[in-house]
Amino acid sequence: MKYLRNINPFEPIKMKDMVNHSGNKIASKALVDNDKHEVRFFSFAKGESIDKEYYEMESLFIVIEGEAKVVYKENSEAVIKEGEIFALEADIQYGIEAVSDVKLLNILIRG
Repeated sequence: MKYLRNINPFEPIKMKDMVNHSGNKIASKALVDNDKHEVRFFSFAKGESIDKEYYEMESLFIVIEGEAKVVYKENSEAVIKEGEIFALEADIQYGIEAVSDVKLLNILIRG
């Protein structure tokens, strides 16, 4: 395939099976990763986190299972749960922490 990777064409797969927990580490699998778009599945063990970083792209989180806390801007935060979608504007700092074991899909878009 020209743009997608780490997925087979014409073969259905459950989103929760795209990436699996690997002990107390964060696992990820990118389907698209270029200058304008990123589509990545993450699996976090409870308590694991990614510290706040600056992102130029708009970001969308789709929680597949579990719960995560997104910390953004100065002191804002939101807990997102299985089945929920959470969007962040571009040009801000944010980080994410697993409240429970969590799997999510993250889509980043640059205009």
